[in-house]
Amino acid sequence: MFQREKFLEHNENALAAGRVSGVDPIEEISRRCIRIVRNIEADLSGCVLCRGYDFSKSGFGPRTILLCDQCEMEFHVGCLRDHKMAFLKELPKGEWFCSMDCTRINSTLQKLLIRGDEKLPDSLLDVIKRKQEERGLESINDVDVRWRLISGKIASPETRFYLSEAVAIFHNCFAPIIDSVSGRDLIPAMVYGRSIRGQEFGGMYCAILMVNSSVVSAGILRVFGREVAELPLVATSNGHHGKGYFQILFSCIERLLAFLNVKNLVLPAAEEAVAIWTDKFGFEKMKPDQLIKYRRSCCQMVTFKGTSMLQKMVPQCRVIKPDYESEDAKYLLCS
Repeated sequence: MFQREKFLEHNENALAAGRVSGVDPIEEISRRCIRIVRNIEADLSGCVLCRGYDFSKSGFGPRTILLCDQCEMEFHVGCLRDHKMAFLKELPKGEWFCSMDCTRINSTLQKLLIRGDEKLPDSLLDVIKRKQEERGLESINDVDVRWRLISGKIASPETRFYLSEAVAIFHNCFAPIIDSVSGRDLIPAMVYGRSIRGQEFGGMYCAILMVNSSVVSAGILRVFGREVAELPLVATSNGHHGKGYFQILFSCIERLLAFLNVKNLVLPAAEEAVAIWTDKFGFEKMKPDQLIKYRRSCCQMVTFKGTSMLQKMVPQCRVIKPDYESEDAKYLLCS
């Protein structure tokens, strides 16, 4: 708990809660909330079909556990057969997906990685322009604003530079998130999608917003199949707070999830941040039974001690070209 101070303008909690005139509460929350929490909780799952935790340590058989490379759910080989989901006679070579939905989601995400940056539609650029006008800042008419999805698994010299910029933004905004077992900072692992002992981050992607080819806002995203996606970390670089960049990046992420037909988005929020997420972005506190359900199926979902898990339904949008496998599909044209 933070001690209250006499004057709101000197109180960090008041700044973050948006109670000080002239301060953008959303940017303050995105800058500070993760500093409040440092310890990650881990929950075990098991086979999502039988709820059993037993597995075979040798050979290949009914109790062999398979992990879906998209939703990260665990399945007994025998349970897959009993539920007529898959009839496997040996361990799959390469990636394995539990359903057509996970196959489609993974394929689309990989295509986005390759395609590169996306221009923003006018509807989103207008949000930035209004923010600029409200703050009396120079017009952005000649500024190139784009967003893209990147991953450490498919990296080029260009994307490695963007990933390093994202890490720098998170480190400038947040205290290190230290793994209690390895003692390593988890922020670079999440940004680059690298696994650390006891923490699996291989399915994480980094969403970035760029202004004139420089990263100004970043968010960590992981999609657990159609059911749910998580957004454990977001940040905006120093000097760009209050300009609407965080809101735009969040809108791009939402439209991507709508394009993928993902139902829900969840995130951990410090208590001071809850009102901002609920009032400004339409989240609500997750009910205990829903949280238990998610933890059982998505054991690697990132949670932090001392925070509340929030969720919202992903808004539906109209896709101009609904062919998810098409290189020309443009989810940013959703209305």
